[in-house]
Amino acid sequence: MHDTAAATTVELDLDERGMARFMGLLASGVGVGVPGPCGLDAFLGDILRLDPDYVQNRLRTIFVNGQPVDDIAETMLSPGDELALSVAMPGLVGICMRLDSPFKSFRGDITHGRAASRSHAEAQAGTVSVKLFNFIALEIGPGLMARGVTLSGERLARAMADGQGIVAARFGDTDCGASELAAQLQAGPDAAYFVRAAQHTP
Repeated sequence: MHDTAAATTVELDLDERGMARFMGLLASGVGVGVPGPCGLDAFLGDILRLDPDYVQNRLRTIFVNGQPVDDIAETMLSPGDELALSVAMPGLVGICMRLDSPFKSFRGDITHGRAASRSHAEAQAGTVSVKLFNFIALEIGPGLMARGVTLSGERLARAMADGQGIVAARFGDTDCGASELAAQLQAGPDAAYFVRAAQHTP
């Protein structure tokens, strides 16, 4: 679990190619800070800043710690948990995994319950690993990356690749080039960084 308060801030201004590369991080998960345990509905609305209509109409498949969710209002998240968001998935399996599916009885005992969090209810502030798939990544990913997510130095360095697509960069309080930023990240591959990435608008 990453301590977002202690993480160095990295700000990136990206062109279209660079933004597409960073958006690829969303499917494998990015850290989003939480002050402590909270309801899934509060996380989606207050932290991810999603409109209630969007949540109701677009987020048709939600997993917490690999278990499908049926009731957003009754689901809790704690630091250390993993949240996956998707539109409705195709096929019978996809139908079974949807929110409050009429075929949810076929899931057996894998449905997420209120006690299924990986962390204790008394957990302190930390991060939830958020994974975004398909159209959800395209629709809410840019806003999430612009507000900031937590990444390890190793993952951030891999996303930077050869530095192409990075228009401008800032490490902490210092403006730097892509090569200088890469050197900083190589010195701390396991360190957590709070990363804001937005697409450059000339």
